[in-house]
Parts: sequence; structure tokens; C-alpha cells
Amino acid sequence: MYLKTKIHIGRLIGYLIQLLVIVISYWFLRNHFLFMALVLYLLVLPISLTGVIVLRNKLSLEVKCLEKRETRGNTSYIALLVNNNAFFMSFDLSIKLDTENAFYGSEASTVISLPVRFHENYEQHIPVEFSMNGRYRFSVKSFTVRSMLGIISISKKIDSYDEICIFPENVSEGLKSLNDMTLGMTESEETKKKGHDFSDVSDVREYIPGDKLMSIHWKLSAKRDILMVKDRVSMSDQQMVLVAELAPSMDEVDKVITLAYNTCLMLVKEGVYTRFLYWSDKEYEFKEHEIMNMDDLTDTFLEMYFASIYKENDKTIELMRAIYPELRSYVHITAKGGEADAEVIEQD
Repeated sequence: MYLKTKIHIGRLIGYLIQLLVIVISYWFLRNHFLFMALVLYLLVLPISLTGVIVLRNKLSLEVKCLEKRETRGNTSYIALLVNNNAFFMSFDLSIKLDTENAFYGSEASTVISLPVRFHENYEQHIPVEFSMNGRYRFSVKSFTVRSMLGIISISKKIDSYDEICIFPENVSEGLKSLNDMTLGMTESEETKKKGHDFSDVSDVREYIPGDKLMSIHWKLSAKRDILMVKDRVSMSDQQMVLVAELAPSMDEVDKVITLAYNTCLMLVKEGVYTRFLYWSDKEYEFKEHEIMNMDDLTDTFLEMYFASIYKENDKTIELMRAIYPELRSYVHITAKGGEADAEVIEQD
């Protein structure tokens, strides 16, 4: 348990001055009311100090994102769950709420002050509007509770956090038409590599030894507590290959993600099978995803938020030529002049 105590000298001096005034007044006037006030002032200090110590032990706090996924520009809510199991209260519970966009590595923090209600559990909802895409982590590492007189504050270390993923808003401006991107379509048989199966899902069944790991339906397997795999049938021999460039700056990558997401969304609505790639500096390899429906699109971007951006613009063009020389063409989504753009790259 982490404990940091701070005495507020100004408040202590103010209390002592008031106590001294009451003592002197009672000494001269011998008033019954002043006697009661003197007793009250003598008792309130130890009660206040006892209360803050008990609160330190009995008070707990939890951070919770009310939504796990949200669209950028919408207002979401972060809940602070205050659990007070003590028969004491405080007018000032100071909470430092740390916010991190884990995808971009940006951080910020804010201090929130709440009252602690007498032996009560309650939630405080904080509205948040997100201006960037990515994976946000909200955490509280400690809180500070102040005594009722405000003379002493005690901090307590905790470890509570939760995450929310922010997806781009749906926009049509800046999207190329499907006809403009047809050169980025390629024969799926020509680009089929070991370990990849470019086909559509016809059914879901239990796992049989020998099935490919990439065919496992992980979400359904987790729900049923047994491995389930996707049965596939052949798709059209055409596929759209999209490659997103996660460089060079945070603002530009955010625009690339927005354009890539909306392009994939358009292709899903058009029923076009999409092969989506991006370079992962952490794993030093291309991450490849098949996108055939909205679930695939969501899962793809959720996983991409665990990657990291890099500084070398057009890095993927060189890597694609070296690693995927069999691809005749693909659609490259990158930032140019501060804006995201999609262009068809034809490989020799």
C-alpha cells in the first residue's frame, strides 16, 4: 500500500486561530454556548483525522469505459466507480486520470475532484470526445482524500484502467470510385501464398486435426470453449489489395487510417473481397488480413491499433517490392502534402 501524507499548514493555522478565539471568548464570557462550541472544536479535529485514515483503508476506485468501441467525433463516457465502505465522508477526493493513445504513444492527464459520500457507492460519468483514432487507455494510479477540515490529505496507490478503441467516422469525401481502383485488383490465384486461403465462408464447424490455424473462428471458439473453424468455398478470382502506410507523423497516419477504413467499408458494401496489409515495425513483417464483412473490418483495425507508426514515408513500397514481387499491382494509401491519398502502384 502506498501512503503519502500532506499537512495543509494554512488550514491548520486557521483552525488553531478559531480555536484560540473560542477559548479566549469562553474565558471572559463563561457562556454556555461558547462552552459547547469549544467542546465541538476540540472533538472535530481527532474525528476528522480518524475519518481520513479510515477512508484511506475503506475507499476504493475503479475506472470503466462504458463503451469498448466508439466512432471518432461521438461523445463517450468514462465512469469512475467510487466505493466507500466507511461511515465517514470527505468533501475532496482528488483523482488524477491519465489518458494514453497507445497507438500513437501520446499521453495526457487531468485532475478530477469529487466528494466522498457517507457510506455509499456511486458512479461519476465523465464525457469524452475523441479527436483521433486509435486505442485509448484510461488509468488511475492513485487518489488523494482530504479530511473534512481540510487539514490533512492522504494518498493511496491503486491500479485501475480500461480501454476503448476509436474508429474513423464514415465519410465519402476523398474516396476514389471503385472504377478508379480496378487496376489494384489482381488474380487471387496468382497471389496465393502458403498459409493463406482466399475464399469465402460457407459454414462454421468444430475443429478437425489438420485444419489450418488461420481458419479458426476465435471469437466463436472463445464463446463455446471449443475450437471452431470456418468452412470455405472458392471466391471470385478477383481481389482488391490495399496497403496502408503508417507513416510519417501522427496527424498524417490518422488521415491514412480514416481513408483506409472508409475505402474498406466501401468495398465491403460493394461485396468486393479485400486483402488488407500494413507494415508492423514491432514484428518487422507485413500483417495481412482478409476483409469480407464488417466483423473482418472491425477485427482488422482493432489489431492494427497494436502496431506502431514509423518515420520513413513510402517505406512500404520498397518492402512490398521485396516481399511481394508476385503482386502486379495494389492500392497504396499514404499521406502526401499532409493529406491522405490512394494511388494504384504497379510493380514491375
